[in-house]
Amino acid sequence: MKIWAIVGSSRSGKTQLIQRLVPELKRRGSSVAVIKHCSQGFVLDKKGKDSWKFMESGADGVALMSPDQLAFIQKKKGKVSLAGLARDFFKDMDIVLVEGGRQEKGLRKIEVLSKGVAEKLESPLKELEAVVSDIKVALPRPVFRPDQIGQIADFLERKSAGDEPYVFLDVDGASIPLNAFVQKIFENVLLGMARSLQGIKKNPRLMTLSLIRRDKKDEKH
Repeated sequence: MKIWAIVGSSRSGKTQLIQRLVPELKRRGSSVAVIKHCSQGFVLDKKGKDSWKFMESGADGVALMSPDQLAFIQKKKGKVSLAGLARDFFKDMDIVLVEGGRQEKGLRKIEVLSKGVAEKLESPLKELEAVVSDIKVALPRPVFRPDQIGQIADFLERKSAGDEPYVFLDVDGASIPLNAFVQKIFENVLLGMARSLQGIKKNPRLMTLSLIRRDKKDEKH
């Protein structure tokens, strides 16, 4: 999974860029998911609907399922990173595009500039991978025009190849960085254990192991 944050001011063209990148990446055979960072909040479960009633009754989470769609509503507990959200819900995707997320450290960012709307870069240079702009920009990063969708997709695929972690560890909602050596240890141990079990194919593509420990105060004696 490769995570890219498409950042920029309001009305700079982030949504339009993502709308054009998704079908291009899909055409090339990649699975793609999108996460939108809503700094002003959002409403999914309308007042009076059953999902709203369940949340109002005190439920910590509600899931909605139809024949072809699935949605979750969950109360946010503490700080949740966009990268962690992507790993929790889209770990089997090839590429995850985040609209927004400028303030989250560690996300690779492509900033969108637009004449008369957003003409000044705001992302830290160390996190900025490229710029999409309809005005001239001079900086040591690739600069694309908004209509160069094929070239931008080329850049995303080329830049992403082989440089993303493939073993993730989250502890109580916090993402724990793992170097390549530790990731390899996890991979070998988990694969060794799984292959000893019946019904597990030789080379599984995705494995998820969750450990949930009950606090001592919650244990029944």
